[in-house]
Order: sequence, then structure tokens, then C-alpha cells
Amino acid sequence: NTFTAPSETTPSEIQTPPSAISPANKLATVFAIVDASHGGEERGAMLTEQISEKDVTLAFARRLKQQLDTKGFTSMVLRDNDNALTVDQRADLVNQAHPKIYISIHASSLGKGARIYTGLLPPANGENSGLFLNWNTAQAGFLTLSQVVAVGLTQELQSGHLPVRQLAAPIRPLNNITSAAVAIEVAPNGDVTSLESADYQTAIANGIATSI
Repeated sequence: NTFTAPSETTPSEIQTPPSAISPANKLATVFAIVDASHGGEERGAMLTEQISEKDVTLAFARRLKQQLDTKGFTSMVLRDNDNALTVDQRADLVNQAHPKIYISIHASSLGKGARIYTGLLPPANGENSGLFLNWNTAQAGFLTLSQVVAVGLTQELQSGHLPVRQLAAPIRPLNNITSAAVAIEVAPNGDVTSLESADYQTAIANGIATSI
């Protein structure tokens, strides 16, 4: 599993996660934020001796943005180069931008087709109250919408004869996002090198954009 495990540290408040990158006003009026996982020294899974997950996710994220833009959605790629962002930085930027949907992209050499994840939240313990929202359960008010999105994505991709599994997992930053949020893990279509195929990436990206 290539996802980052949830932090065991004391939950922070959603207003004060760490952030060390540009202001979110650059993300204003964005309908969809596509987030290529990993980056920089965090290579992700080594899909082959030559192919790193971080490179596949960036290429796929850019292709998905193209498909969304073609269909009239304003979108952006959160990590659009080989830089490293922590999961808190990613969630912080997304939550400041208030997109309609956040899509995290992962890649795996295992299985076939795609796996679509929604968050699996820990118990709130009464902390989501008053002026502050618990950072580790920020997705709570949007989880039903995220699940609806995941069902639509699953149906659309399956209609294109792509094997798809829909799952829930306590992965980050999904649980920290205050909008509809899904993670899509792209697996090969046969040989692992298919993950780099423009045609394969475009087929999946088009299905995602059509569903949205």
C-alpha cells in the first residue's frame, strides 16, 4: 500500500496546520484540484527499476487536468513539478481554496485497472464542535458526498470495461479535506509499463472527467 499512514500525533485544529508554500489565493475559483502523490525525494513505490510512482502520478494528474479543462471544469494540479509536499500542506492548500472536489492520484504495480478510495474516519470523540473542527476528522461533513462521487466514478470506469474496486481507508490527506475527496490508485493494464502509456492514462482520465 503506497498511501501515507495517518499520524499518531495529537490532532491539530483545522485552522492551524503547517504550511510552507505559496498563498492559496492562487487557487481561487478552482472547481477541481488534482493532487499527484509523492514528489521530490519521496519517490513513492518503485513500480519497476526505472519507473517511480511520483513520475506516473504527475503525468496522470496533468492528463486528468487536460480532460477536466476540455469538459469545461476549472482545475489545477496541486503538485505540478518534482517538489515535495507534506500531507498537511496539501490539505491546508486545498481547504483554503474550497474546491468542489479534491482528487488524489496514486499508482501501483499490483492488480489491474483502478482502485477508488474514500476516507475512513476515526471516531470524532465529540471534538467536532463549536468554532473548531478536528483536523483528523475534517472530512466528516463531506464523506457522504465523497462516497456518491466514488460510486459515480466506479460506474463510469466500469462502463469502459476497466476493472475497478471501490474502497474506504483511513488515508491522508482525505480525512483532512473539507470538500468531496477521493483517491484514485491507477494499476496496470497488463504489463506494468502500461502505467506510462498515454492512451491508457487518457482513457482513465476521460472516464473520471466524464463522471465528474
